[in-house]
Amino acid sequence: MAKHPLTILHTLPGRTRLGGPALKRNPGLGELLSGRLNGLAGMHGLRLNLACGSLVVLHDAELLPAQALLAEALACLPRQTRPLPGQPLCRTPLCAPAAAGASCGACDTPACACAATKKGCDPVRPALRRFVASSAVMGVVFFRSTVLGVATSASLFSPLGLAALAASLPLLRKAARQLRRRKVTLESFLGAGVVAAVAAGEALTAMEILWVQSGADLLSAWVTERSRRSIAGILRQSAHHTFILVEGVEVEAEVDSLVPGDVVVLHTGEKVCVDGVIVHGQALLDESPITGRADSVLKAAGDRVLAGTFVREGVVNVRAHEVGDRTYLARVLRQVEDAIENRAPIEGVADQLAQRMVRIGFWATGGTLLLTGSLWRAFTVMLVMACPCATVLAASTAVSAAMSAAASRGILIKGGRYLEEVGKLDTLCFDKTGTLTTMQPELCRILPLAGVDEDELLHLAVSVEAHNHHPLAQAVKAEAERRGVSATPHHVCQYFMGMGMRAEVGENELLLGNRRLMERHGVNLGQSAARAQSWRARGLTVLTMARDGEVIGLFAFDNTIRPESEAVLHGLRKGGAARVEIVTGDEAGAAQALAARLGIDGVHAGLLPEDKAAIVRDMRANGARVLMVGDGINDALALAEADVGVAVGVGGSEAAIEAADIALVGDDLTGLNYVQALSRQTLAVARQNFMLATSTNIGGAAMGALGLLSPVAAGMLHIIHTAGVLANSARLLRFQHTPPALPPQSEANKENA
Repeated sequence: MAKHPLTILHTLPGRTRLGGPALKRNPGLGELLSGRLNGLAGMHGLRLNLACGSLVVLHDAELLPAQALLAEALACLPRQTRPLPGQPLCRTPLCAPAAAGASCGACDTPACACAATKKGCDPVRPALRRFVASSAVMGVVFFRSTVLGVATSASLFSPLGLAALAASLPLLRKAARQLRRRKVTLESFLGAGVVAAVAAGEALTAMEILWVQSGADLLSAWVTERSRRSIAGILRQSAHHTFILVEGVEVEAEVDSLVPGDVVVLHTGEKVCVDGVIVHGQALLDESPITGRADSVLKAAGDRVLAGTFVREGVVNVRAHEVGDRTYLARVLRQVEDAIENRAPIEGVADQLAQRMVRIGFWATGGTLLLTGSLWRAFTVMLVMACPCATVLAASTAVSAAMSAAASRGILIKGGRYLEEVGKLDTLCFDKTGTLTTMQPELCRILPLAGVDEDELLHLAVSVEAHNHHPLAQAVKAEAERRGVSATPHHVCQYFMGMGMRAEVGENELLLGNRRLMERHGVNLGQSAARAQSWRARGLTVLTMARDGEVIGLFAFDNTIRPESEAVLHGLRKGGAARVEIVTGDEAGAAQALAARLGIDGVHAGLLPEDKAAIVRDMRANGARVLMVGDGINDALALAEADVGVAVGVGGSEAAIEAADIALVGDDLTGLNYVQALSRQTLAVARQNFMLATSTNIGGAAMGALGLLSPVAAGMLHIIHTAGVLANSARLLRFQHTPPALPPQSEANKENA
């Protein structure tokens, strides 16, 4: 059966992705589709990706349904490429299988499988083939000349010349497309240099140009494809077994096979795999991957749960409302993937310089020919100006050396663009939990009441929590160990999910938990309620201790602030950051208390992932250049929206790491200060390299025009100044940075907080 030329690959309310082979690398059809669809009622915008043959359309789902969009798009296709009536169309990555033997329009895989694998969009293979082919040719030439001592013909019709022309065709086609758009870039420059070199009998020079270019294309394609595949892998992470209720019996089932209405049984330690509502049971759920809240939340019958969260304690039966790629988590990750694929490209310094050199080279070559009448001199000038080695390497070697230096310190930078941008950013946005703070709570306040002192209160608390593994219990035990306070074995203990503990120690009944536990056992909170409320308003988690029905103390817990947070923020401000804000899903009180302690300018709290992204988007729309730092799935969209996104810690969410432009492999935030300083130093080295490359090119062109430089000497000139560029860039490999020290008053401020 023939391939479908255009299909619906994925659809959400108000957003549809069309794709297929008819659109892939077809700018003419892309422009035709854009013009036709933009004229429809209900259209809000579209983004075209010719490399993957996809078109993301933002539209009003009521005025313009997805199927109507597809019909309008198919009407633009040449008649011979339209699908036959009755042929099935692939709709979503996890839809039901189409008719036997059907294949999807984007590739040769069975219907619907393509949307998950995107086999036809892999840019690495063609780039790898070009690099391997050019490397093989260069290897043969090197072997013949160095090992066998045989000269290789480099004329136009020699095997090497024909190979160079064949290898240059993709480059020339790309240059032609750019010239039709009236855009002169490095590809145009390289194409002219290759053709001129081959025509002049310098095919080896042409192959050198092509080999450098193919290597750069391969690296770029590999980085892009790796990010895309990692995100696709996250979308498939839920494709494992679970248990569903069938006539009251738990039956093992694959998550891929779930449908809305199934009742999924989730046990302690399991990941929630559907969006739905609890119909039976109760459990503590860790929602931090989605909301960023540090505390686990008690969920019972009637409460809604989301895929991607975790059951920390308990067993619940959840009736599935959304499954597969319709879950909230899958939709967020799909938006992250689109944000990565459709980022607008920005011209680098090398492209801008190349445009100037094209004009200079053109006028210098033409002027030399007119003034001297010598083709030999004109060709020498063109060869000097056209060979891009030093110009290309001026920025790339500086960036590569800087990225290598950062990697040796556990900092992964996904491209030179992001390294360049970091030094120019003026607004810093930080997630709270797991970023400025750790995920581990600490006991920060103890308030003894009813004549009990702190050590006795702590002794009773650790006696109650002796067998409890809750994070708050672990914080109590850690503080007791630090003070040298030991526990007394309890006779009886009882755990109340989401409330706290009851234990009998000696002759006393002890309760340690939240207000609901006290109310359940009829304990009068009295004046302790006001103090507990004031602590909660500051974002602290509060537990009350009661002995034989009387409140004897309060415990307050806070997430540990990373010890380096204050120094890092101080260093970033000294480095040029004008404003620092917290953007978190945690409660407002906790975020505001942290902001007060760290001197942060603004707080945005209680946010879902799309809310975080909207705030970052609004900041950029108002002219801010935004750095977003986070560690969870709930940060991924904001990381993708920011000018530069930074993911913290290998223990953080894979979605955040893939959406980010920079990843701090360790949990040490001082890597931000290092990257900021490295960015500025890299730009300085790149400017030095550009000056060296440009001055030697212009000087060489002048010498060629005067007849003082031969084509062979022009090649030697490139070798010399390329070596100089490499040596200058290598200095970045040893780059070190010491963050500025905190001002003396900061420690006093910390104590007051």
